[in-house]
Amino acid sequence: MGSLEAVKSARCGCCGMCEECTDEYIVWVQERFGGIWVCGLCEEAIKDEQVRLGVGIEVALRAHASFREATSVDPAIRAARSILQLLKKILSTSSPPPTNS
Repeated sequence: MGSLEAVKSARCGCCGMCEECTDEYIVWVQERFGGIWVCGLCEEAIKDEQVRLGVGIEVALRAHASFREATSVDPAIRAARSILQLLKKILSTSSPPPTNS
C-alpha cells in the first residue's frame, strides 16, 4: 500500500478561509503567489483579475487584496451602499412617468 501524505490546515492570505491541504500543495500554491497561500476561491478571483487587467499574478493578487479590503466593511454599511447604487441606477435609467391627458 502507498503511504498517506500528511494533511494540514492552510489559511488563505486574502480572505482568511482555511482549507485542508498537503504540504506539497501548500508549497506549490505559495510558489505561484509570491509566498502567500491562497484558497481556491481567491485563486480563481486572482486569475479573473489577471485576464481582466492583462497583468501578472503579483499585480492581480494586489488588485484582489485591495478589493477584499474595500469590501470588508460592516455588512450593514455594505448593504446600504448597494441599495444606494441600485437606486441611483434605477433613477438614472428610468423615464419620467406617463401623464394622462
